[in-house]
Amino acid sequence: MTVQVSFYSDAADPLHFACRLIRRALASGKPVGVCVGPAQATRLDELLWSFDVAEFIPHRRWNGATPPAPGEVLLVDDAARLPHRGLLLNLGDDMPSDALAFERVLEVIGQAPERVQAGRARYRVYQQAGARLDHFSAAG
Repeated sequence: MTVQVSFYSDAADPLHFACRLIRRALASGKPVGVCVGPAQATRLDELLWSFDVAEFIPHRRWNGATPPAPGEVLLVDDAARLPHRGLLLNLGDDMPSDALAFERVLEVIGQAPERVQAGRARYRVYQQAGARLDHFSAAG
């Protein structure tokens, strides 16, 4: 199975945009994991609690000690630790370990030049690996 990778560029606030993507991903019914570094994980955790006052997005930083609940978004710093290979949202600058084993990967690219360059490098790696790629602008 070939992984489908969607790149979302020009995100003014990548973490806020990620909350929108996570909400949509949960609606698909697939298990969702987010690859995010520790510093960003704190802010993302806060945003997921307050993103929409009328809706709760179930999530937690996952350490693998307890099984995930159905429909729970798992925040990890290493995608290889996730217990599923459904949907992976990457907020890091590096390609997540085991990314090619997932059914779907969402790559959120901010506007900072170094983030754009890192995103382009990951795009080339996915392309060389034969992934199905598409690109969307998060600016609109």
